[in-house]
Amino acid sequence: MGEFAGKVVIITGAGSGLGRAASIGFAREGATLCLAGRTESKLIETSRQIGGDKAIHVATDLGNPAACAAVIEATIKAFGRIDVLCNVAADVFFQRYSDVTPESWNQLVASNLTAPFFMMQAAMPHLLESHGNIVNVASTGGTMGQAYLAPYTATKFGLLGLTRSLAMEMMKNPVRINALSPGPMQTEMIAGTSFPDYADPQLVSHYVGMRPVPPPEDLVETLLFLASDRAKAVHGANWAADGGITSG
Repeated sequence: MGEFAGKVVIITGAGSGLGRAASIGFAREGATLCLAGRTESKLIETSRQIGGDKAIHVATDLGNPAACAAVIEATIKAFGRIDVLCNVAADVFFQRYSDVTPESWNQLVASNLTAPFFMMQAAMPHLLESHGNIVNVASTGGTMGQAYLAPYTATKFGLLGLTRSLAMEMMKNPVRINALSPGPMQTEMIAGTSFPDYADPQLVSHYVGMRPVPPPEDLVETLLFLASDRAKAVHGANWAADGGITSG
């Protein structure tokens, strides 16, 4: 049957990378899914890889709070409940602080901070009912400064703050809220970016790490653990899965 049989899971950023890998992992363990993301063709491909009738998909820009509410409504309409919310979607830009524009700043804040918050706000009544849980995918950038990534790291610090603050607010309620913080992964988001010519290698090497960059599939079991009943004692935590980058 699988560990998540009978459970309904929402995954943002489900069209690629860790979001797709996690969707496949949850489906393998019996979950029914709502796949959310910007690009419908990518969500359809994730659904195809899952197979069967295990998922619906909602293609939308979650930086709009109304879109977050619509994802929750679609999930309830289709399945009647929500057990797990995984906020995986994120954007990243390499920029010198002097090159940051209001547009790029606002896009990162909308994708990486506004969307997770309003997804949590809209999902919370249903998670309280199901005694469910939330996993927010943060980053090593949420705990350490990273050159040329100032807006990105600001949003990830903020996401960890949201995780901890909402965990405290929910302390007397049957909902768990945790964060998973990967380092670099072999994803489309990373493959489509490169360090600019002006980047100082000494500054960049500080947060790249010495171990090989893993595929997102290597992080799925940790994410599934945090979302499972095996992690009942884990609440308000940030789990690093970064190959040791933040250990020294």
